[in-house]
Amino acid sequence: MSASENSSTKKEKLVVAVSEVGTSDDLELNSSIVSNAQDIAAKYGNILQGGYTKQEARKILWKCDMFLIPFLWLNVTFGAMDKVSTGTASIYGMQTDLGLVGNQYSWIGSAFYFGYLFWCFPSGMILQKLPVAKVSGACFFVWGIIIIGSGFAKNFETMVACRVLLGIAEAPIVPLNLIIMSTWYKKGPEQSIRLGLFYTGFSTIFTGTIGYAVGGYTNVAYSPWRYFMWIIGALSSVYGILEFFLLPDSPVNCRYLNEREKAIVIDRVRKNQTGVKNTKFKKDQFFQTLKDPKVWVMVAIQLFISIPNGGLTNFSPLIVNGLGWSSRDSTLLTMPTGIMQTVSVYMASGSLALLEKFWPKKHFRGAVLCFYLIPAFVGTGCLYKLPLTWYTSRLVSLYFGFFYLGSYIISLNLIAANHAGFTRKVTANSIYFLTYAVSNLIAPQFFLTRQAPTYSLGVGAIFGAYALTICAVCVYMFLCWRENKRRNTLYGEAEIENRDTDFSDLTDIDNMNFRYKW
Repeated sequence: MSASENSSTKKEKLVVAVSEVGTSDDLELNSSIVSNAQDIAAKYGNILQGGYTKQEARKILWKCDMFLIPFLWLNVTFGAMDKVSTGTASIYGMQTDLGLVGNQYSWIGSAFYFGYLFWCFPSGMILQKLPVAKVSGACFFVWGIIIIGSGFAKNFETMVACRVLLGIAEAPIVPLNLIIMSTWYKKGPEQSIRLGLFYTGFSTIFTGTIGYAVGGYTNVAYSPWRYFMWIIGALSSVYGILEFFLLPDSPVNCRYLNEREKAIVIDRVRKNQTGVKNTKFKKDQFFQTLKDPKVWVMVAIQLFISIPNGGLTNFSPLIVNGLGWSSRDSTLLTMPTGIMQTVSVYMASGSLALLEKFWPKKHFRGAVLCFYLIPAFVGTGCLYKLPLTWYTSRLVSLYFGFFYLGSYIISLNLIAANHAGFTRKVTANSIYFLTYAVSNLIAPQFFLTRQAPTYSLGVGAIFGAYALTICAVCVYMFLCWRENKRRNTLYGEAEIENRDTDFSDLTDIDNMNFRYKW
């Protein structure tokens, strides 16, 4: 069979596959009117005249980076600062001022994720119906006010209420970041590098510096932890106002780009086969997501890999403080945990980007995810077994325990790359971050007050979570490999670009031109 005949046959098969999930009217991209079944970017599908050069595409990519990456980085950084604020507050008298007893501090750590859990699905629907940047800005403004309010808390009940409300405010943020990533950047090295750029652990640099500063003032009207809350709360609210007005919602309505530049941005992400946005909720995509076994294996991955986050972020200051350092010194000694997280993210994202650049048809994400869990696995094992009197060795082991973040970011990379159809994306994201909330809600409960400062049960739970993550990733890799092989057998190799399916809002399950990253 000739090359042209093979191409023709493959396209016929793809058209047959597409026709099973929608009419030709639903998939017509040349119309100037975008139907409810189509993605909002469909009207830009064919307006480019004469194409564009690599230099022009590179210039626009840099332009997008300049107005997107700083906001995405600050989204993660402010979110992490607010989320772990109780860790710093705990070593500056919060537990005494609130009269905490037993495991009440652990419940304050979990309370945030009750709110997050409650609001996961509603926030997904909100992100589908409303402009994502406006949602993000409003969330940051509101949670800044909540953080300020928590600085006035007088008892356990008030602080728990504030933490629940804070979880509700933060629930849309990480799914929102992933939606932005999948609609502005191509799958592969482009997404891998940028996920690494804005998912860092630098929040501890800010919380450590602010915590150290307020800890130096003892002759003041209020306890240092209250000033700490007020400062980071005010910063968050100011940032929320700026983001509301400056962050673009999508390439289609970005005021920083002209019409040709919008078309080029959209054309660049065409081969992702994931679309940009569709505001119509589609029940078939919702139920299709619930029936997909790959989704539930990813749920297991998110459940296990998030256990360290819920435990270490809340208890690392107490672990360090328990090794004999003062409260002020403990705030400084927790700062390297963020540096370790950032190093792990840069190493994991950078190595993945290089592998995908030189071997674009190969799959490395699952292997890279597992490989970068090894330092965290070893570090946590040492923290569990080393004698309490080995202060420096235990501290270094704690730092290496934070190396998990690079692997977590690779898992988010898989989520961003492997879901198409906007209702399916927001549904899957809601399920994953609901799981994230459950994991982080459970994790602090492994850290028992009576086991301070070693917290042997909590550290052991993290060690086991790393092992279970590796097992779940291997299962996910197998499922993606098997489905890709099946599609290649039936339909041939996927086309780099297919205008019948690129902005039709088809899911990855229905679109036979889609291939999974693993």
